[in-house]
Amino acid sequence: MTTKRKKPTSKSTKIKNKSPKSKSPKQWNYIKILKRSLIALCFLGVIAVPVIAYVQKSEIEHDLSVLGNGTPTVVQIHDPNCPMCQQLKSNLGKVKGEFKDDIQFKTANIKTKKGRRFATKYNVPHVTLLFFDKQGKRVNTLQGVSTPDAIKSGLNSLKE
Repeated sequence: MTTKRKKPTSKSTKIKNKSPKSKSPKQWNYIKILKRSLIALCFLGVIAVPVIAYVQKSEIEHDLSVLGNGTPTVVQIHDPNCPMCQQLKSNLGKVKGEFKDDIQFKTANIKTKKGRRFATKYNVPHVTLLFFDKQGKRVNTLQGVSTPDAIKSGLNSLKE
């Protein structure tokens, strides 16, 4: 008579062997999402820094409240879609480096409510440079696409 032998059963053989380092599919999915999120944040950071710097520079460039603060100021009445305004801005850029320590340079963008009000207040169209003394009094106006030499002459008169 043969008897069948039963294999010994122990709890250790019935439990699947899971090492503490193995991760469930749910955990792997979470890790993938986390990695992608970190990559996206880094990417956004690379884009956001120059954008923030541009916005801050733009706010400073368009701050017209500085008129009469003790420093002469030149304000360009500007339309960003106007080729003549772009040429005037370029010509001003060629000479303003020589005067940046003595004169403030600002822009009144007529596409904004604030810029339109400023241009209306001084009754001037776009493609115009307005020169203000230290007290904020308008002392000179150049209308149209002025040459770098004409602009430089106006800037020199502000320094005196």
